[in-house]
Amino acid sequence: MTIILLLAISFAASFVGTLAGGGGLIGMPSLLLIGLPIHQIIGSVKFPNMISSFSSFYILFKKKQLKLKDALQLIPFALFGGLRGGLLANSFSEKAMNL
Repeated sequence: MTIILLLAISFAASFVGTLAGGGGLIGMPSLLLIGLPIHQIIGSVKFPNMISSFSSFYILFKKKQLKLKDALQLIPFALFGGLRGGLLANSFSEKAMNL
C-alpha cells in the first residue's frame, strides 16, 4: 500500500511540477506525512533535480547557447556549493531539519 501511495504522490508532484513548477511543495510534505526521514526525502528530491539541470545544460550546450569555457569556470563553485550544502544538511539532526 505504501508503494502505491508513493507512486501516486510522485506522479502528482511530477505532473504539477512539469505544468506549473513547484512539485516539491506537494512531494516533500507528502513524504513527511508518510513518515520517511527528512534526509532521505531531500536526497530523493535533489537527485531528479540534478538530472533535470544536467539535461537543461546539455540542451543549451547542444544548441550553442552556452559556451564550454563559461560552464567549466562555474564547475568548481557548483561542486563546492553542492558538497557544502550536503555536508551541512547532514550535520543537522532530523528534529532540526523537520522544523
